[in-house]
Amino acid sequence: MAVVALDTICKRYPGGSEKAVDSVSFTVADGEFMVLLGPSGCGKSTTLRMIAGLESISSGTIAIDGDRMNGVPAKNRDIAMVFQSYALYPHMTVRDNLGFGLKRRQTDRAEVKRRVEEVAASIGLTDYLGRKPHALSGGQRQRVALGRAIVRDPKVFLFDEPLSNLDAALRVSTRAELVRLHRALTATMIYVTHDQVEAMTMGDRVCIMSEGRIAQIGRPMDVYMHPASTFVARFLGNPPMNLMEGAATETGLRVNDAAVPVATILNSGSAVTVGVRPEDLVPTDKADNALFSGQVTGIEPLGAETLVHVDARDGSPPIIVRGPREVAARLDETIHLACDPAMIRLFDAQTGIAISSKELA
Repeated sequence: MAVVALDTICKRYPGGSEKAVDSVSFTVADGEFMVLLGPSGCGKSTTLRMIAGLESISSGTIAIDGDRMNGVPAKNRDIAMVFQSYALYPHMTVRDNLGFGLKRRQTDRAEVKRRVEEVAASIGLTDYLGRKPHALSGGQRQRVALGRAIVRDPKVFLFDEPLSNLDAALRVSTRAELVRLHRALTATMIYVTHDQVEAMTMGDRVCIMSEGRIAQIGRPMDVYMHPASTFVARFLGNPPMNLMEGAATETGLRVNDAAVPVATILNSGSAVTVGVRPEDLVPTDKADNALFSGQVTGIEPLGAETLVHVDARDGSPPIIVRGPREVAARLDETIHLACDPAMIRLFDAQTGIAISSKELA
C-alpha cells in the first residue's frame, strides 16, 4: 500500500481571515488506520480533501510513498474516497456502480467481472448486484459506496464521515465491517469523524484537531488516558473528564478544600486544573479521604451503568461519576468521592496544557 506524509500543510480560503488548516504535520504508516477526529469546523475534512486532491494546498507538502502530490490531480493520486453521501449512480445497478471506475480505466471486462463479484461477496452484496440504488436500504447503499472504493485496489482509502447517515444499529455493524476489511486488506486508511466511539474503536491512531491545528496524536487509549490539554480531556470521553480547580501544596494538591497526597515538584500555591475520568471516582464514607464532596442532583440509569451527577458546595461545575448498574446514591444526599491518585491528571490553569510527567515526581 502506501505511506502518507503531511508536512506543515496549510489552507487559507480567499477572503478568509484565519487559516482553515494551520501547519498540520503527521505521517500515516503503510497499512495504518488513522482517524482524524474533532468538532465541526476543526479542519479535519479540509485536511482529507487536500490529501485527496479535491482542495488546493496553500502551503506545505503532501507526499504518498515519497512522491510529492502538490499539484497532482486527484485522478492521478491512486486514492479512493468514500463520502458521507453515497454518491451512487441512480440509473445503474449495484454491479455497474461497483465496476464503473474500473471500466473508465479500460480494465479488461473479465477482470472487472471477477473483481466486482469478489468484492460483492466480501461485503455481502452478491444478492443485490442486479438492483438499483432506490431498491436498497441506507446500509446497503453505503456498502456499495465502500465496495466501489475497494474494487479499485488503490494505494490509500479516504473516508469522510461515511457512517453519519446510518442509524445507530447500522453504524455499529458497518463500523465492525470496516475494521474487518482493514485487517483483510492491510490497507492504508484515513478516516474523518466527529464520533469519538468510531475513533476509539477503529483507529490504530487518532489525530484530534481543534481550530485547524493538531491538538494531539496517539493511540486511542493513550490519548484517552493522557490527554494533552483540557480541550482533549473535554472532547474525548462520554461523559468527558471532570475538571476541577486546584492548587499545589507542600504535600500534594488541594481540591475543593480536600488534601490529595499526589507527589509533584510544582511550587506550593501554583494553580492547576485537576482532571479525573468519571469511572475513576468512587464513593467513600471517609470525608477526610475525599477528592470531592457534593450533593447528588441527578441519577441516570443507562442499563449497563449509571451516571451520578454531583454538585459541589462551592458552586464549581458539577461532577459526573460513572458507576455500576446498581448504585447506592440517592437524590439530594451528600456524598464523598475518592480517586486513586495515579488516575489524576493535572493541567496548567492558564494554558490548559497538560503538566508533563517530567513535572510530576
